Amino acid sequence: MFRKVLLAISLVTMPTVAQSQTGEVVPEIDFLSWPAAKYMHYAESSNYIAEQWRKLGLKVNVNPVAFPNPMLSLWFKEHKFDAVLSSLSGTPLRLEPDFFTNAQFNSANSAPGNWNVGEYSNPKVDALGEKQLGIYDPEERRKVIFELQEELYNDPPEAIISYSISTHAINTDNMEIIGYEDSPEGIRANANIMRMKSKHDGPVRIGWTVDYTTLNPLVASTNEDLTNLALIYDTLVMLAPDGSPRMWLAESIDVVDDVTVDVRIRSGHTFSDGQPVTAEDVKFSFDYMKKWESAYFTKYLDRLESVTVTDPQTVRFKLNQPYAPFVMNTLGQVYVLPKHIWETIVDDLGIARPQDFANDNPVGSGAYTVRYRREGQEQYFTARKDHFGMPQSDILSIVYGSAEVVMQSLRKGEIDASFQPVVPTTIDEYRALDNIKLYQAKSNGYNSVRYKVTGPVFWNKDLRRALAHAVPYEAIIEEVLGGLAARSASSIVPANAYWHNGNLTPPEFNLDLARSMLEEAGFTWDADGRLHFPAQ
Repeated sequence: MFRKVLLAISLVTMPTVAQSQTGEVVPEIDFLSWPAAKYMHYAESSNYIAEQWRKLGLKVNVNPVAFPNPMLSLWFKEHKFDAVLSSLSGTPLRLEPDFFTNAQFNSANSAPGNWNVGEYSNPKVDALGEKQLGIYDPEERRKVIFELQEELYNDPPEAIISYSISTHAINTDNMEIIGYEDSPEGIRANANIMRMKSKHDGPVRIGWTVDYTTLNPLVASTNEDLTNLALIYDTLVMLAPDGSPRMWLAESIDVVDDVTVDVRIRSGHTFSDGQPVTAEDVKFSFDYMKKWESAYFTKYLDRLESVTVTDPQTVRFKLNQPYAPFVMNTLGQVYVLPKHIWETIVDDLGIARPQDFANDNPVGSGAYTVRYRREGQEQYFTARKDHFGMPQSDILSIVYGSAEVVMQSLRKGEIDASFQPVVPTTIDEYRALDNIKLYQAKSNGYNSVRYKVTGPVFWNKDLRRALAHAVPYEAIIEEVLGGLAARSASSIVPANAYWHNGNLTPPEFNLDLARSMLEEAGFTWDADGRLHFPAQ
């Protein structure tokens, strides 16, 4: 077990005499968390936090449920929680500052399936979020992003625990990565996947614990699904590991003015069925994703007014207003689909919408094709040797039951790489092995306790502010995460240095301070030590 005695904790003695209780008792907190069998570090983080909250008179029910389902549904679709142990992955795309600020905290994004899972609403945050979207000058935009982070710090929608230093591993007896690039995703970045080369004349065998859920680009929403689909379907731009745009299917991009962008695509490239990729396919893809309101991409297409083919290799994108993240968020994410496949799918199959299409044998222009899939077990991707990205080897992804089993298989040589982060407590053991190479990456993602601010508990801003001092940050980092994490005061973490507001100081763990803040805000405790809201 990870649990140890927390040292240097300022213990708070509950009152023995009932204090004035003029407000309603704070309801029991439904704390949505992860299953310990597969995600011990997340589960234990929740337990550590709940233990301290109880000392402040809160009744907390830690509710671990299976991931990805039903947890993702409760988290992103139903918003059925009071607090959730949130873990958002770091990716190059998310170095774009809009995602970890405006996208996940703008009140307009509170609908089921969107990123504002806590239904947070702050007019100043909304206004700043919209303002920064129209600023193309990085220096001027950064000022607004800094102000946005400060407002989220003062009116917290979450308590930020840490950002991770994740560790992945490969077996050097079996494979190598030619020209590894540092990335928030480590070896999981698509740029590094294509550089993986097998030494046993077969596929690179990769182990992880999460199976993908769909091969339909209009349905995909999880990071795992999007990673897989980016191997099958090209985007116009690939996000380099440092977050900068790298020409991919696009040969060049010309920002004509604040609302007009011309993109010329490379010539001579084909889909996996041999049909050429043209500007018509690009126009069709963006129009199609917008028309059918694809689950993930719709929010990145809101400002797209029209797409026009100006010649067989060039498209003009017209926006209805300036949108600074357009190149990274839209051109860097929306997949180019083959028009000759998707245009008639609904009629040909007699389905209500293209989201109902299984797409089990996808045709794309990406670096890999799907040879087969065995649900919940494995999936095989064949490298396209004619692709301009020059993938080195086929990829075989194998699903395991736990991170520990993945690493045992890697050690035995049964797989070649682990996409599942190495369990922190075992890193030294694997570092000592000659045939295991570890890759560490400072994530631009982070872990937090996300509050549902429209619920019966965390509507109260003063409670959220006080609880920022009731999270045992250092104990979680050292005892649960093995020291492989660091603090951040903002959802844009220090790994994203240009956009991170370093003027903000991470809150300290101090239960005495938390209690005094609650008292000052009018909270009281009853004879049983239960916390009560201030009088209304």
